[in-house]
Amino acid sequence: MGRMSSHTAVDLTNGPTFINMVRFSVPIMMQGSFQIIYNLTDRYWLGGLNKEAVASVTVVFPVLFFMISVVIGISIGAGILIAQYYGADDKERVNLTGRNYLVIGSLFVLMISVLMVIFASDVLNILKTPPELHNEAASYLRIQFAGLIFIFSFFGASSIFRALGDSITPTIVAAVTGVINLILDPLLIFGLIGLPKLGVTGAAIATFTGYFIGAILIITFLVTRQNYVTLSPKGFKFDFTIISNILKVGLPTAGTVMMVSASFLVLMRIVNDFGTAAIAAFGIGIVLDQLVQMPSQSFGMAMSTIAGQNIGAGNLERVSKFLRETVGLSVAVAIGFSVLLWFTSDNVTKFFLRGEEDYLEVVPFVVLYIHIIVIRYIMMSIFFPVNGVIRGAGDAMASMWIVALTQLIIRVPLAIYLSNKIALENIPLIGNLGFHGEIGMNLGFIGIPIGLASSTVIGLLIALYWYRSGVWIERGKFILDQMNKSNIRQVETPPEISNE
Repeated sequence: MGRMSSHTAVDLTNGPTFINMVRFSVPIMMQGSFQIIYNLTDRYWLGGLNKEAVASVTVVFPVLFFMISVVIGISIGAGILIAQYYGADDKERVNLTGRNYLVIGSLFVLMISVLMVIFASDVLNILKTPPELHNEAASYLRIQFAGLIFIFSFFGASSIFRALGDSITPTIVAAVTGVINLILDPLLIFGLIGLPKLGVTGAAIATFTGYFIGAILIITFLVTRQNYVTLSPKGFKFDFTIISNILKVGLPTAGTVMMVSASFLVLMRIVNDFGTAAIAAFGIGIVLDQLVQMPSQSFGMAMSTIAGQNIGAGNLERVSKFLRETVGLSVAVAIGFSVLLWFTSDNVTKFFLRGEEDYLEVVPFVVLYIHIIVIRYIMMSIFFPVNGVIRGAGDAMASMWIVALTQLIIRVPLAIYLSNKIALENIPLIGNLGFHGEIGMNLGFIGIPIGLASSTVIGLLIALYWYRSGVWIERGKFILDQMNKSNIRQVETPPEISNE
């Protein structure tokens, strides 16, 4: 059975590892860049209004990220399974997995969309969003969730293409959606060429339109540019074994992303207490985080597919070689971005806030944030590829528990402790024991980036330990054995692996 014939596909199971890794990773990186253009464009043009407009979008970002976490997780889970079946040359299972994933995912996303459109205002109330930001933030949130099905279609189809070794086609579509958003943003925000001035709502409509067109394009390409996943309803059936396998990998991955976003929701709640200037600075920091970490995340996504395909093909030894080369390149890129950002953080702030008064109020927060957070950028450049191998081998539960420990058990309490004074009697369990007094360093806003950086260092150490333990290799061998033993190459949950 032949491989995908498209000239855009890269054969990751044969040939030179470094060159093929770069060929596969660079388009993913470019796609990530186009996605970041959405946030950069929104914040740039909204910065031309005032800091309140930037803060309004910042408030809703963790909410959006949290609610699409399941979508991202299931996409990654389906992509890993498709990559494994593709590596094993099992075209039937590739098709079944892709079709079931798209149908189940669409139904789930539509349910989330309806609920969030209805309860958007209540969610913002829970986060104690400042009153001056509430209305615009709610409008932005509702429009974004109304278009969530198009976002899912875009990311879902992109995941399928990448699993088949094609990272170029999704990048082409991402470029188109980025350009659409780039053009529409100023027109709708400021009401140019006779259009109404919509402000924050205009930014949401521009994003909605970009993803709508992007979804149509990539689904069209999915029909015409590959012959593994068919979208015709003819002969479709729900395959509960396939769905179960997707969920086994996808739900822990979704849980991982949800815990990341949940920690940011808590951080957003803390930052909201520090005022509009701090919220705007945190929003700028989040965009810069995305920009600098995007190459590392792209390498991590690439390693998931590389690990999946090579495990399916029985080439476990290639995975470690890929990882060494990928980490070296990832660290080099992260250091370059970090040095650049360290020396230009004040100029970057002016890019987002052109008003002199707003700039002077926000820039101290941004400079503090960047000068602390750069250590996190370096650590993440190693963490993402390592975690990509663990996840690509099917060991999604390990990835989830690593994130649970670092994001919720370490990051959130540490950020709260560093940024505030906490009354002991208000802490569950401790207060019930009759303790009184206060703990916490009360560093204010600066405690947020310190907490982020510190928890990332700990998370990397845990991920490296897990990788060095070799459990992912045992997981990969188990999957390979199951594929070889079963006529339908069905992936089952392995027995508990002892570390002794």
